[in-house]
Amino acid sequence: MKKSTRNYLVGFIMFLLALFEGVSGLVLWLVLPKCGGGRGGRGLTTDATFLWSRDTWIALHDWVGVALAIIVVLHVIFHWKWIVHMTK
Repeated sequence: MKKSTRNYLVGFIMFLLALFEGVSGLVLWLVLPKCGGGRGGRGLTTDATFLWSRDTWIALHDWVGVALAIIVVLHVIFHWKWIVHMTK
């Protein structure tokens, strides 16, 4: 795979993951109500859903965040020479 194609794919995947993180964060903050109780609002259950339940949104938000962190680390690794050159 060419370097430019690899960088494009990493950037595009990073964009999609960041977009989903933002959308899921807004859904959790503005659309689905917090349920009260302990565990960061996960103590009691409600029937409120928006495509999926609040617990599913939280799980997706958490796992996409992990994937985003991994892809950012890959991005930094792939561009390390440029980072070093620009900071000199």
